[in-house]
Amino acid sequence: MKGERKASSDKIIRDISKKLDDRDLPFFSRLFRSSENWRLWEDFSENIVYLDIETTGTRRYSPITVVGAYNGKDFNALVRGKDLHSNDVKTLLSDATMLVTFNGASFDLPMIEWQFPGTVPSVPHLDLRFLAKKCGYSGGLKSLEVQMGLARPEDVKGMSGEDAVRLWHLYERESNRNALKLLLKYNMEDIVNLQPIAERLVKMMREKVME
Repeated sequence: MKGERKASSDKIIRDISKKLDDRDLPFFSRLFRSSENWRLWEDFSENIVYLDIETTGTRRYSPITVVGAYNGKDFNALVRGKDLHSNDVKTLLSDATMLVTFNGASFDLPMIEWQFPGTVPSVPHLDLRFLAKKCGYSGGLKSLEVQMGLARPEDVKGMSGEDAVRLWHLYERESNRNALKLLLKYNMEDIVNLQPIAERLVKMMREKVME
């Protein structure tokens, strides 16, 4: 019996190792829960895409106004009425080997998939909301930034999602370019801070499992 279990375990390890060598992203996207995908960080870090969206309101399925993405070097945003279309979203995310969000498992990714079907790639997704909780943090993204000593520029410091909605309506109603510019900066700050947060949380989890 022990020999059979060992043989079975060895086969699973060989199969997973081959899938890793083959870069079978869809397989690994299903292997763990989102909060456990920190375990894949080292193996899939070559093209991590940090992602966040803005919408027209607080209703669950309000139309998306901005899809922002950051690859660790460059920030890009797609804007409703300009270049926010299925093909553009798909292209924006096409090279990702891992997606990183804050609360994206229950909001950002379902919203994108609902409004732009087939554009979210089948790659591992790390939701920092749940990983932060595992590491002993509480609160939303902005609270987490404060707890980690991360600062935002003064012009977007203290802004909330409701402010982002108001900025969009101001832009849409009056074609106010400054409102759109500030909205995109707010979106960018939501995203770029995901990188240092993710790196710190992954490090904390690695240390936990080594204890």
